[in-house]
Amino acid sequence: MIDGMSPISYRAIAERAREQLGHITRTQLLEVGVTPSSLRTLSNRFLEPVGFRTYRLAGTAPSWRGDVMAACLDTGAVASHRTAARLHGLGADLGGGVVELVTTRGPTRHRHPLATVHTTTDLPSDDLVHVGPIPCVGVARTFLMLAALVPSVPQETIRTAIGDAAREGKVSDAWLWWRLEHLRCRGRAGVSVMEEILRTRQRFGATESWLEHTFLDLLDAAGLPLPKVQQRIGRKGSFVARVDCLYAHLDLVIELEGYDAHRARRSEDERRRRQLVLAGKRVLVFTYEDVANDPVRVVADVAAALVELAAA
Repeated sequence: MIDGMSPISYRAIAERAREQLGHITRTQLLEVGVTPSSLRTLSNRFLEPVGFRTYRLAGTAPSWRGDVMAACLDTGAVASHRTAARLHGLGADLGGGVVELVTTRGPTRHRHPLATVHTTTDLPSDDLVHVGPIPCVGVARTFLMLAALVPSVPQETIRTAIGDAAREGKVSDAWLWWRLEHLRCRGRAGVSVMEEILRTRQRFGATESWLEHTFLDLLDAAGLPLPKVQQRIGRKGSFVARVDCLYAHLDLVIELEGYDAHRARRSEDERRRRQLVLAGKRVLVFTYEDVANDPVRVVADVAAALVELAAA
C-alpha cells in the first residue's frame, strides 16, 4: 500500500475513473483523498499521465471515445464540430479520427496535445448534452458548427446528414431554424451556410438522400418545375407506396434507385411500381449512375415527359 493511501481511496479512484471511460483528473484525485506525495507514486504504478492534468487508469483499453473523454477532462471543454457529429452518429462522411472541442475560454482556436480547441462567445445550456459520459454540443449546434467548416467539410455532405438526422428523429427543420435565429449575430461563422441549406430544404421538401436532392438540384438548375417529394399514393382507399417525387397534376411518379440496391429489393420495387401503374400513375426510374454520370439525359427525359403528359 502507498503511504497515506487507504483502500477507500483506491476504490474511489477506480469508481470515478470508470465513470469517465477510465480517466480521472488531478483535481478529482485530490478530492478523493490522494495526497500530492502519493500521487507521484500512483502515477508511476497505476495511472498514466494524459495531457496536462488528466490520468488514464492502468489497464484501460485505448479507444477514440476514451481519447475524447480525456481531452474534455483535460481542457474543461466539450466535444464539438466533427467529433460531435461522430458521437451523435450524423454520418460516416462527417466524422473521422479528429478530436475537436469547444469552450468559452481562451484564444479563438488553439492546439492542445489531445485536441483542437475552438472558442465561442455563446454556449448556452440548450446546446449542451452528454453522449454517455462525454459532454458534447447538441445535434442542432453541431450542424451549425459543421457549416462553419465549409468548404473543408462539403456543404452537400452536411445537407445530406441533416436529411438523415431528420428522418431518424434526431433533429427537425423547425428546431434548426429556432437555434439558428437564437445564435444569429453579425460575423458568426456558419450562419449563412446553414440558412442556405435550410432554405433549400424548405424549397425542395424533406428529401431523404444525396441522390434525391441532387436530382432536384438538376431540375432546378434547368428551370424545370419541381415535383413534390416523399408523397403517399393510394388506390381504392388503400395505401400503395410512398414515392420519391410526384407531379400530381400529371400523375407522374419519379423514382430514384440507389447504387446499392440488391436483387431482393429490386423484386419488391417492381411489385411496387406495378401497383403504382394500376393506381393510374406513369413511372420514370432513374438510377444513381444516371444522376451522377449522365445528368443532361436525366433532365432531358424529365422535360420530355412533362411536355408529353401536359399535352395528352
